[in-house]
Amino acid sequence: MTIDMPAGTAGLRLTCIDIRPETPGVKTFRFRAGEGVAVSVVPGQAMMLAIELAGERHWRSFSISGAGADGTVEMTIKAQAPGGATHWLHERLAPGMTLPARAARGAFTLAARSGGPVAFISAGSGVTPLIAMLRELARTDPEADVAWVHAARREDDILFAPALADLQLRMPNLAASITVSHPGAGWFGYRGRVNRRLMSVMVPDFAVREVFCCGPAAFMQEVRLIHAAEGGRKERFYTERFHTERFHTESGGVAAPAIPAEVSASGNPAGDFHLRAAGRELAIRADETVLQASLRQGVIIPCGCGEGLCGTCMVKLDRGSVALRHHGGITPEEEAEGYILACSSWPVTDLAITIG
Repeated sequence: MTIDMPAGTAGLRLTCIDIRPETPGVKTFRFRAGEGVAVSVVPGQAMMLAIELAGERHWRSFSISGAGADGTVEMTIKAQAPGGATHWLHERLAPGMTLPARAARGAFTLAARSGGPVAFISAGSGVTPLIAMLRELARTDPEADVAWVHAARREDDILFAPALADLQLRMPNLAASITVSHPGAGWFGYRGRVNRRLMSVMVPDFAVREVFCCGPAAFMQEVRLIHAAEGGRKERFYTERFHTERFHTESGGVAAPAIPAEVSASGNPAGDFHLRAAGRELAIRADETVLQASLRQGVIIPCGCGEGLCGTCMVKLDRGSVALRHHGGITPEEEAEGYILACSSWPVTDLAITIG
């Protein structure tokens, strides 16, 4: 099966070539782009896939867990609620099927690392971008001082255990710790949720390490607080902040990035612009984003992060001009083709957009 790529989105397609189960509810999907097509990936980034649900195309972001020298990419994905994109992938996607995709994106990468000791801290499927980073370090800096901490609910939920064991053979300074919050009788490792006491045992020098953290929002906030309490510097703590299955449908439910200075200083009165979206004529204020205006008036644009990071809310700008201020969720090539991120675009003129 092939889902056609809309015109003007660079035509990137990924063909599934292998699927392997990891843990209950988690599978790794291996993809290859078309012949002669180069896929550029920085470990820690994510790619977007287009999935047909109930006759509509939905773009969803998934972290890349591995990339091969042969041009393949892997995404390790947990099945969420029935009816969603991840559930469709688990139940319907099979080797040989091809999906539209968008270029890898995201600033949650090793580019932020200074080169000193590092800690990778994850919970659940948040381990996915971190294993990609660890594999990259094993290739480029095998002597790196790395503390690896992963939190799982049960023993059979632990992801990438065989890969981690292999990496430990190649990385003499890799110290791995795994804690299980609901251990069975045969578990002899760390027990319980990550807290300050447990972290001090697993990573005694936590405060001096650069930290890359990924997992549920509450987990990341707890780890951030522990790092700060131990004396860690906040600018050395990095998180991945978007989620693949989040929908914003409530009025006013999206927090936008700061309004660009040229927009806030424009002096345009509220409701001065018009926005055509999904066959409707909407009002859009100068001080609100395309996403905010659309959701406020009942036009749903799928959104992941709301901060210009993930690219889920990318739409085609058919008419008009915007002030676009994003954080890596759209490539220069996509901008040149007329795409914008709804969460990070403010109107400069009347607008018309195509969703999906």
